[in-house]
Parts: sequence; structure tokens; C-alpha cells
Amino acid sequence: MKLIFVRHGLAEGHFSLDQYADFERVLTPEGIKRLNKTFHLFKQHESKIDVIFSSPLARAVQSAEIFWDFYKQADLELMADLDILDDPLHLVEYISFLPADGTYAFVGHDPHLTTVIASLLALHPEHDFMTIKKGGICVLEGRMWKGFNLELLVSPKFLKDITD
Repeated sequence: MKLIFVRHGLAEGHFSLDQYADFERVLTPEGIKRLNKTFHLFKQHESKIDVIFSSPLARAVQSAEIFWDFYKQADLELMADLDILDDPLHLVEYISFLPADGTYAFVGHDPHLTTVIASLLALHPEHDFMTIKKGGICVLEGRMWKGFNLELLVSPKFLKDITD
């Protein structure tokens, strides 16, 4: 099983305590441009994805749709377990039921994604062991109940440096 975690791209504004306003924030033109470059480069590394799951928040949906442009054979699905208000361990449980021979992408938010990654790597999910910056990608490979390996962690700064 291969799991690809993608943090949404650069979005307008900042986190807001007004839940509706935060959920509706969209990507900036620069965020869209950077994601296209990132996903173009990533496509050279990963040629096939079975399903792309997206958080229902606007900036994640936009990011997932851009990602899907590079993987049209993949199914694209909204997933409540990727909502920043949901318990990240719900996503871990969902992953445990996915077919073991697939490649799955999850487009969402941090620290939600890093909590899921920590749990899958058998790290304590309450400790901040890493951050996925906006537009960053993390790839795990392995099996539930047998363990996952961190295969790739790419920062947007690195990607920007090699694509500009």
C-alpha cells in the first residue's frame, strides 16, 4: 500500500475562528501555480494513483482537483475524515480498511495530516515530529498492522528551488 499525503496549496487569508470563513478560503494564484509545478514534477515519480481523497474545505478541494488533473484515471472523492474538525484517528481507521495493493492520496491540512502520518509510523501522534508545509508531499509505503516506511518527504521550498 502506498499512501500519499498532500497539504493544500497557499490559500488566501489566514485561519479564522469563524468556521464558515475558514472553510471557504481558496487558493491564491501563486498557490495554484506552485501546485501545478509540484504535481508535474511528482507525476514523474508516481505514475498511478487509484483514489484521491480530499478534505471538504475549499482550498483542499481546489488542490485535489489540480492534483487530479495529473491523475485522471484516479477516482476523486470528498472525505469527511480529512476535515480539520474531525479526529485524525478516524482517517487512520479508514486507511486500515483500504485494499492493501492500492495507491491512495489524501489532500488535507496540517497538523491533521501529520497526526495521521505519526500514527501510521508508530510514533506518538501527540508529539510534533514534523510539519508538512503548504503544497508539501509525504509518501508512506507498507501495510497496516505490519508497518509503514517514510519513502518521501518533499517541502514546497525544495520544489520551488528546483522548478524555478
